[in-house]
Amino acid sequence: MSSRPLSRRLAKLGFRLLGPGRAHWQDLWPTTQIDPATGDVTWRGQALVRLVRPSQILPRGLPLITVVGSGPSLREQRIEAIAPHSAILCNGAALLAERVQPLAVVVEDERFVFRHHGMLSVLDKAIPLFLSAAALRAFADADAGAFAGRAVALIDNLQKPVGGLRRDLSGPAWQDIAVMRNDAGFSRDVDRGVVITGTVAFSALQLAIAARPARILLAGIDLSNDAAPRFYEGADKAPSGLTAGLTRILDGFILARAEAARQNIALDCASPVSALLQVGYSYSDTLESVPLPV
Repeated sequence: MSSRPLSRRLAKLGFRLLGPGRAHWQDLWPTTQIDPATGDVTWRGQALVRLVRPSQILPRGLPLITVVGSGPSLREQRIEAIAPHSAILCNGAALLAERVQPLAVVVEDERFVFRHHGMLSVLDKAIPLFLSAAALRAFADADAGAFAGRAVALIDNLQKPVGGLRRDLSGPAWQDIAVMRNDAGFSRDVDRGVVITGTVAFSALQLAIAARPARILLAGIDLSNDAAPRFYEGADKAPSGLTAGLTRILDGFILARAEAARQNIALDCASPVSALLQVGYSYSDTLESVPLPV
């Protein structure tokens, strides 16, 4: 069963009648508006938050950024080996916030917010949030008070920008901003938006590369076992579309690896079962469990 409420499913269907160029306008409707000029967000006519640019959230030139997904592999790994103040936590990895003192939490899918908005509401206000338009609206609808005193940046969709028409990023006007491979892409200007592939971890990786750290470590990004519960889930596992979209997702990560190499950023994967290892990512044993002495 879909995690999206019936009202949102109907809204999604209704906005499709506007055509593919405008269908994404449903992301904010009907409660939330964003002023692109100022970054001011209003919710039900009241001021909610003033957005900051994504590039303002992550310090540039860090020695390490760790992008943490919620793959099952993370359940067997040493979370405490994630360096403090290095992690970008994606979706359910937000549960690790107290253990790793993250740089930020990233949520792209409104369905995650519908299921787990309480997980986000209890985050320390000092932890910035990167939210897509749909996730921002869903979180505001669930708990508008959680935005007070918090830094929030919009993960805009470069192909489907807030308030704009759908774009074709393959044209010459975008060649310096978006690098394309088949149906996937990579954004070199995250303040304008990221290219969505089907996993929030890829959006987080675009944000991480934009900050130009010396090294990026990918943890809990398996892409190979989505039939199993995520590390924080039990029997109530939410559906996953990773397998259906895996070709596009891997094409995106191939682009990211090339971009990291272009910027002399070391890029490693800490998941021993990750599909990324099949497309040229090197494995790091940083988070491997250490057996207790007998």
